[in-house]
Amino acid sequence: LVNRIAPRADAEGDPWEVHDRAIDRQAAGHDIAILSIGQEADERTPDLIVDEAINSLQAGDHHYTDVRGTAELRDAIAQYHQTLTTQAVTRSNCTATIGAQNALFSVAQVLLETGDEVIVSDPYYTTYAATFAASGATLVSIKVTAQNDYKIDVTDLSNAINSRTQAIVLNSPNNPMGTSYSLDEYEAIVKLCVKHQIWLILDSVYLDIVDPRSIALPHKCAGADDILITIGSLSKSHRMTGWRVGWAVTPTALASHLSNLSLCMHYGLPAFVMKAAIAALQQSSATPKVVRELLQRRRQIAAPILSTITAAQFIDSGQGMFMLMDVSPLSISAREFGLYLLDNHNISVLPCDGFGNAGKQLVRIGLCVDDEKLEQACYKIVQCVNELAS
Repeated sequence: LVNRIAPRADAEGDPWEVHDRAIDRQAAGHDIAILSIGQEADERTPDLIVDEAINSLQAGDHHYTDVRGTAELRDAIAQYHQTLTTQAVTRSNCTATIGAQNALFSVAQVLLETGDEVIVSDPYYTTYAATFAASGATLVSIKVTAQNDYKIDVTDLSNAINSRTQAIVLNSPNNPMGTSYSLDEYEAIVKLCVKHQIWLILDSVYLDIVDPRSIALPHKCAGADDILITIGSLSKSHRMTGWRVGWAVTPTALASHLSNLSLCMHYGLPAFVMKAAIAALQQSSATPKVVRELLQRRRQIAAPILSTITAAQFIDSGQGMFMLMDVSPLSISAREFGLYLLDNHNISVLPCDGFGNAGKQLVRIGLCVDDEKLEQACYKIVQCVNELAS
């Protein structure tokens, strides 16, 4: 029993194998193009945000904090959320967390238990399986297809709901597919949630780095206030991946339970990090637009090159941090392609075999290196596909 490891510890497997190998080689001095993670390698957190953290530390702001997040931070989150979604919320609806991943995990722990089911679209973000299975719940995946713009079909969703269903998780804009839902689709989904009294968990960490005019949201749908949980983060929008600041916006009763969990999980975020987050939310409103425009420029570099591929299928939603390639015509797995590309061309992409059954032959390509490196990497990806097809 001393050496026993809980089975859930292996629930996620190793979806980062290729990425981790690439990082090790880069650390050893190899010139590797890292396209396998959603992080702008050549950009920095804006100075005004960094300065706020430094000033806070130098002022001695490094003691225990409110486990929910300071009132000032939660006010800033509420205002930022309201600006993005038009949903009226207050600090009592907001819980600050150690990134969006911690927010998802916390919500799962509070809402779910053994015997419950959680519905997700397939492919789904790689951590979802372990995040929700750790609560004892079962993940029920619905495969999305090109015919439905890689979104859950509402009829399929309705058919999947049963007495054990406790929540539906939508990641919109989606990682890895990049797609989002229309208002009509959201209204139908919210109606199902209200009818069956189940939660709708909206993972919206990519919301503010896409064109807001292109995105519908469920927050104004009838009944949404009672069943909707919104997960947000500063990681992508404000170039703060390593700061680990996220949040959950929920009905107030749920927020109190999240607070109790935070008390025994992390006991509050560092004060200087929260000061930096407040600066980001209140003083750096232009940063998401800068990120969006940079990603669009890089997409305009990469897409024309990758669209010349004929031996595999290039998939691009036209927005967000990622593009995809379906390598099934090459009769190999995404993992095999990723390892071959890394070993032979020094390019790291993320095999989506950890993104559910529908991701087994998808690879995700990030737009997160400088323009010249990205262009060279795309030409090498084309070359690699042609090698494997010959």
